[in-house]
Amino acid sequence: MIERINLIPEEIRRQKRALQTRPLIIAILVIYAIGLGAVHLYQTNGVKKRLAKVERLRIERDNIIIQNMRYKDAIEKITQAQKREEDIKKRLDIISSLLEGRVYWSELLKNITHLVPDEVWLTSLSTYDAPRGTGKGVKFNGTAAWNSGIAEFVFALENSRFFGNVQLGYSQKRELKERDIYDFEITADLKEINHLAKSEAVR
Repeated sequence: MIERINLIPEEIRRQKRALQTRPLIIAILVIYAIGLGAVHLYQTNGVKKRLAKVERLRIERDNIIIQNMRYKDAIEKITQAQKREEDIKKRLDIISSLLEGRVYWSELLKNITHLVPDEVWLTSLSTYDAPRGTGKGVKFNGTAAWNSGIAEFVFALENSRFFGNVQLGYSQKRELKERDIYDFEITADLKEINHLAKSEAVR
């Protein structure tokens, strides 16, 4: 059997092995560099995404703060409007309580003027508290040329929407300058005072 003898010097053989392994090292270095680049790119993209997300969250937070401020302003305006409405209601309640039971003479006198017949003269007109707390009463005192004039006045009061329970207190004849005249007193209950109050308030 023939035995092969390598006559190439050892130094040359080392150089040859070095030349054979160099492409492998270069390939490894290239792969490593590519890997580092990929990792860097991935991390850079991740950082950008996180920064973008942080910016988006910041914008959303600012929008929420702005909306909350708007809602707060709206709530304050609504609260102020409710307070004004409550204040107006309180004032209206006070006015209503003050007007309740009040006799509106302008409206009454205007109506009475049309009710008094000819040759009937009123000498006094007054109000009083009706019995059993039923409201106000009105007392008419006057003089008439005829008893029929008094009866006509009583009839007119009974048919008026302002008076009820009309009663003739008395009718008394007396002489004045050689002429008979009749003094009288009539009482009546006032009704529809609330209607009068509303009518007067509208005017």
